[in-house]
Amino acid sequence: MQWIEISIVCERVATDEVTTLFGDYADNGIIEEDVDNQPNLVQLTLYADASLDLNTIKSDIKGRLNESNIEITSIEAHILDESTWLNSWQQYIEPTEILPNLIIKPAWQEYDNEQNKTIIEIDSDISFGTGSHETTRTCAELLQAYSKSMNLDSVTCLDIGTGTGILLLVAAHLGIKHLVGIDIEEYAAKQARINCDNKIGRAHV
Repeated sequence: MQWIEISIVCERVATDEVTTLFGDYADNGIIEEDVDNQPNLVQLTLYADASLDLNTIKSDIKGRLNESNIEITSIEAHILDESTWLNSWQQYIEPTEILPNLIIKPAWQEYDNEQNKTIIEIDSDISFGTGSHETTRTCAELLQAYSKSMNLDSVTCLDIGTGTGILLLVAAHLGIKHLVGIDIEEYAAKQARINCDNKIGRAHV
């Protein structure tokens, strides 16, 4: 399987607008990076389905940026095979403390657990979801808050758009017994099922 990598360097203040324009193509998320020695700039990278035409996507994005009066420093597009794509984005994913003393650790990263925190190790083959996104963190915090006043033996955690199954794993850590995950992407559901089976063995995905 191949992917189209598109990277844009733009003003940091335009990040939200540009990521919105990327929306049609960014099925696997957008990577945001700082630009060396340019604190006002940001590099945004997406990986689109290679069944689409690279030049058409590039031209379309340029047109949208022009229509929105967003100036960019550069735009680059390349076709990557699956192994190169995996290496491209996995290098940016670091262990994340999704809740106090609860670490989500990608299987391919090392973590020095000097403070003896609880670690949930997940694998993420070609579906994004390693706990670093703000919405995932917020959902985990809400799970923790509401779980304190619930009968954990009777409630069900339903995770719609489960990705790699992180929130199901967090829910299990909090003591919720009944876990259901749903995702429209077959490869994401498969990955979530693997992660849950390896860690808790009782989620329905």
